[in-house]
Amino acid sequence: MATRPAPPTSTPPQAHDVDGRRLAAWKTRHPWLLAVAVGLAGTVLTAFGVGYAQARGLDVLEASYAQAAFVALSALLGLVVMWRTKPSLADYGFRRPRSLDRALWLLPLAALPVILVAFSGPHVTPPQALAYAALAVAVGFNEEIWFRGLLLAALRGLGEKKAVIGGAAVFGALHLTNVFTGSPPLHLALQFAFACLAGLVLAELVAVTGSLWIGVAWHLVYDLAAWCTGEELSPAALVGLGLMTAILAAYAAWLWRQLPGRGPGLMAG
Repeated sequence: MATRPAPPTSTPPQAHDVDGRRLAAWKTRHPWLLAVAVGLAGTVLTAFGVGYAQARGLDVLEASYAQAAFVALSALLGLVVMWRTKPSLADYGFRRPRSLDRALWLLPLAALPVILVAFSGPHVTPPQALAYAALAVAVGFNEEIWFRGLLLAALRGLGEKKAVIGGAAVFGALHLTNVFTGSPPLHLALQFAFACLAGLVLAELVAVTGSLWIGVAWHLVYDLAAWCTGEELSPAALVGLGLMTAILAAYAAWLWRQLPGRGPGLMAG
């Protein structure tokens, strides 16, 4: 990235304190531009992985493992960026989650893969499930590192609530590429709403619990369930997607009330 997230100074970027837990906050004059750059950076190698699989004509198993390798490389690069910007991995959210009671013990989030499987049903062989699991692990780490770790750090100087909204907006916007899949308009609309709300909820959970591990674990379980059900477009599947979107909306509203306000002591950009 051309824009440095922190100035060349001996003083590391300060962090926002949420119930005693430090969360990384970058010093930057252009937080929104930097946030968009971070979001794009987190998707480049993912796109390359998809393109590579298509160009090579790989089958489902080969494509899944190839994409997992590209996404894992992206996650590794994200960790390097975290290391270069000085806050510890714990400051970025690699720590044990706390205040789970304020997050309703994650029960609404845990219900989503259950609903998905109940309304769609699995359609996958064991070798395919193993390949999807490898990809789901890579995606979970990559998206949380870039979108809930680095991107939120870029925006956190504006205040936690603005950072959460901004992170969800960038995450949802990058899912607009689903419009090119040729799915029916209703399915595309629900997919987009689901992506925006998932990004909002996961960002809120980082602010409330101080941890990225929740998002990593949820991505693993939910993405694996989605790929193993074939992401079909049956009426039952659409009902399930609508129900999950409604649950996310209600959960996002609950978590919003738990968010801290603007953090004190942040350095001006």
